[in-house]
Order: sequence, then structure tokens, then C-alpha cells
Amino acid sequence: MKRFLLPLLFATTTWAQAPADRVGAAPQIIAEAFGQLSAALAEAIAKDGPAKAISVCSEQAPKITAEVSQKHAVTLRRASAKPRNPKNAPNADQQAALKAFGEALAKQQPPQPTKLTHADGSISFFAPIVLGNPLCLKCHGEQGQEIDAATLDAIRASYPEDKATGYQLGQLRGLWQVTFPAN
Repeated sequence: MKRFLLPLLFATTTWAQAPADRVGAAPQIIAEAFGQLSAALAEAIAKDGPAKAISVCSEQAPKITAEVSQKHAVTLRRASAKPRNPKNAPNADQQAALKAFGEALAKQQPPQPTKLTHADGSISFFAPIVLGNPLCLKCHGEQGQEIDAATLDAIRASYPEDKATGYQLGQLRGLWQVTFPAN
């Protein structure tokens, strides 16, 4: 099993590939949240176009995440090195996971989910978000190419500090983190 040791500052935590223990439910939890978010985005885009779908991310995504978190008694977060919402900026643990995922992609290898056991006994599961759907580029692609002017205006209105554009298919967009409380 690969182990990623963090600097001495994080000596109380250990990285490893996710074993078949209680974090085994994490992929299903992520799939549930992602499915609900994707469905809401697809519906909004089909009905009103990408510019109107920006409100799904700003208004519905936090609600979906909170509902799924509560249902499964976990903490669920998304984070990105280039966040649209500043609340999704990565902390140190998420930065380490993003770095590992990025290194795998740079080697043309699929990034593997990882887990982190914290000193308090809680366990975080990190899964990569790799852009695989061309529809995602309507809001995360290149400005003036995939992102039209109306969508860019809507992004800037809702997210004046947006950093989440300029992506191409196959690139790392961010990660999902599911944290299970200590027993």
C-alpha cells in the first residue's frame, strides 16, 4: 500500500489509499451529492442556458451538500485550487490531496482516492474531480470560447473573485472530501 507522509507539521495524520472500512461508503455519498447537483445543473441549463445555471451552484449546491451530509452523518465538502466560491479554497489537507491527484494526472495515471486519519480519530476520504463532460466547460472552460459573454457576466456577478475558468476536459477541477466522525 502506498503511503504519503506529510511534513512534520502534520505528523499526527497519515495518508493512504482508502481501505475497505467505514470509508467504503464515501464514493456512494459523493455520487449521491454529485448526482443531485448534476441533475439540477443539467435541468437549469436545458431550461434557461448556462448563464441561468450559475444560481444552481451558488444557491442549491450548498443545500444539496448540507442535506447529503446530514443524511449520512458526515461532513461533505468540495475544494479546488482554482475556486469559484472562495469558501471552496483548499485547506492544507486538501492541498496535499490536490497535489497528489495532479501528479498522477501529469503522469497520465488516473488519480486514486485517498484517505486521511486525523489525530482525533476522524477519517477524511478525498476523491478527485476530473472534468469529463463537455457541458462543464460552458462554465469552466475558456472565456470567449466555451464560456459565452452572458455566462461570464453571470459568473462575475455571483462570484467576483472567480478563478474557476480556463479548464479543458481531463483536467483536475478539484476534489470531494467526506469526513467521518471519530467513533
